Amino acid sequence: MFQKEGSSTIGGKKDVPLRKSDRRRLRDRVVDALFVGGNENAEDEEWITRAEKLIDDAIIASKGGDMLSRKLKLPSGEHATLFLRTPSGPVDSSSSSTPPSAVATNGTLSYDGILKSFPTVWPYHQSTQPILLEYEDADRKVHLTPLLPLLAALPPPLSSPPLEDSMTYTLMESADATTTENSNDAKKYRIPNIVVHPAVSKYICRGADLMKSGIRSFPSPWTLRQSKGLVTISIIGNPQPVAVGMIEKGLFREYCYSKNGNPGGRANWRAEALNLVGMGKKGVGVMIVNCYGDDLWKNSLPIKAIAFGNVSTEGSVGNPLGGGVYDDGNFGNAGFLDGMNVYPILDMGGDGESRSDNGENEDGDDNENEDATAGMKQLYLSDNNKEESAVTSEGALTESATDDSQEDGKSEKNQEAEPEPDHNDILENAFYASLLILLSSKTPLPMPVSIYYGKHLLAAVPTTGPRLDMKQTTHKKIGSFLKEMESDGVIKLGASKDGKDQCAFLTDIVKNNPELIQFKRHWKKEIAASGGNASIAGAATPQKPKLAVVDLFIVPNHVSERLQLDKDAVMAANAKTDERKGTGFLTKKECCALIEKYIEKEELIDPKGKGRVLVNGPLCDALYRISKKSKQSGQDAEYPTSVKRKELIERWMDRMDRGHALVQMPGSKILQLGRGGPKPVDIEVEFRQGNRRKFLTRIRGMEEYGVDGEKLSQDVAHRFACSSSALSDPVGRPALKKGRVELVLQGHLSEELTALLTGDESLTSHGGVKGSEYSLPKTVINVVLRKGIPARKKR
Repeated sequence: MFQKEGSSTIGGKKDVPLRKSDRRRLRDRVVDALFVGGNENAEDEEWITRAEKLIDDAIIASKGGDMLSRKLKLPSGEHATLFLRTPSGPVDSSSSSTPPSAVATNGTLSYDGILKSFPTVWPYHQSTQPILLEYEDADRKVHLTPLLPLLAALPPPLSSPPLEDSMTYTLMESADATTTENSNDAKKYRIPNIVVHPAVSKYICRGADLMKSGIRSFPSPWTLRQSKGLVTISIIGNPQPVAVGMIEKGLFREYCYSKNGNPGGRANWRAEALNLVGMGKKGVGVMIVNCYGDDLWKNSLPIKAIAFGNVSTEGSVGNPLGGGVYDDGNFGNAGFLDGMNVYPILDMGGDGESRSDNGENEDGDDNENEDATAGMKQLYLSDNNKEESAVTSEGALTESATDDSQEDGKSEKNQEAEPEPDHNDILENAFYASLLILLSSKTPLPMPVSIYYGKHLLAAVPTTGPRLDMKQTTHKKIGSFLKEMESDGVIKLGASKDGKDQCAFLTDIVKNNPELIQFKRHWKKEIAASGGNASIAGAATPQKPKLAVVDLFIVPNHVSERLQLDKDAVMAANAKTDERKGTGFLTKKECCALIEKYIEKEELIDPKGKGRVLVNGPLCDALYRISKKSKQSGQDAEYPTSVKRKELIERWMDRMDRGHALVQMPGSKILQLGRGGPKPVDIEVEFRQGNRRKFLTRIRGMEEYGVDGEKLSQDVAHRFACSSSALSDPVGRPALKKGRVELVLQGHLSEELTALLTGDESLTSHGGVKGSEYSLPKTVINVVLRKGIPARKKR
């Protein structure tokens, strides 16, 4: 958020001191943002009390210094308030180092000792520090975020559970290891911590957000819900937070508020986390708010550190965990170096050489892993003789530790770096494949290059791999690529009528070109090896799953009670699918079986009329009784004594409440059950403001079927070469639910969007819909043409 230089002062006016009443209210908000639960655990009472004393002194500033507020305008456009703490007066030398009780005689640093060794007064005495940021996000939610200077003065939070059971780098038992959603008796940190590899720290310090693939531990869903997505980030071997940020919105919504719930409950949440984050996963995991090395850190450096490169430590308060002093410009942590990297400073008590970076035992000895796990309850200072991260008596990293950490970081980066798709190869393969398909289908030439690119070349890109992005190629534009292919003798191009565009038409394909012949042979071998049909038309692909809507029925309570129907049958206790069992959602066949059994049980078959049924009192009340509103309108009640069986069943089905199921085909897997009809995906076409010759297309409601609005916006813009925007609060339009967006697209795209979302390419001739990854049911697409909008011409 503050990666750019000067971003912490953009729009900032003069810093204003806070009144005492405002400080007290702010103090209560900070305590509520940092801690959760009651203070009933005697073991935690001392360090919690010390932490609250520090917060009191930091915000109320009763022992010197002042609390200031600064109005900012964030780079994203939102307004924010930055709270700063001015330096306090000099401190006694007795509080400038770690108390002797924190370090045991055996060279270990106990966690309890560290908790009781952190300062109770504001430890920064040489520079003003930003400690809190209050801002409003795009969803108009107000966030109060503690910043790194305040977090560094507090004991480090417990690490979240590792993604793999064999990982052994947490400080002690993880925060979620023995905590459930309802165990809030003991007071503890509200903000969970995420652990990353040390090699990732340099990218965070440069201003990058934390990617999903770099996450090595992840909190439980209920822990994230308590913190509202706010997390701290630390590295393996250095528990002091290096950054604080918010879980990416899509990841937070999918992980913490899954539409179908967490099927495994608390016992299976870690497996759910493995499916979303960790090695191999793509996308942003945490949006960084404040990190070591950003503009906030640079503006809070002591003046002496900026001018002379060092700071006098005389009279400064020491960091009991980091090995330095708080006024050294690195939050008192010896592993924080120059705002560029963060290195480990602690040994976790196990044999570092016997475990890999992923927490897996390279020697395959499970006993060593168990021993390492057993030693997680104490913090061990690194041995200076080992080539690992070590802390000297002055709190500085040794050269061997730095070099070794950098080498480990490079090896980790090489192991985890995912190969980026080569768009030049994708373009070349799609080009040759499209030419072969044109030759086999005997498509007439010449052909406009725009049609060739949209309808043929893009359609030749494999649907199972990455999509082609021309901007990622060396040619940038299709025209320059085709001119190069013409110079190689693969194709022939034609100019436009005015001669300005020399690459307007594809006029001919050179069939005997050696490159084309070689690609044809290689392609046939690949198709045959994959088990498909060795023909130019392409290899056989597996059937793509599709979504379908199935009508279901619910028996009203008053009908069930009057007819005394079987409760198990009414509640679908014997349904074929587990998703419907006990829900009351019945198929038409099951619903008709209820009335058939009732007729048979009550012996209502009319002996005088073939195919007729007698209507008794309860059945008449359930099916033919009219409401009071109908009586007032003058409607007469009909109470027949005998009706045809077909009419009775139709009347019975009309009395049922409607429901629906969203089913994935093939396999008939039920994804969602709901009352009423399925929610529509609205596609609305209107004129652009002030121009009745151009159109805008709006679409909303796609999130109901698992389609991310912002990703769809980017996909549509790429496929149809149109401008696209995602609006969370469109002006003059019906309000949207939280987390939903309305897409505004350039042009009349009702047919193209319908074809893309349903996966039915026959609905339009536009080549951009080919290879669609969407499969929404056609019945949920609702197209509305505003007054005066013409229907698309059939092509």
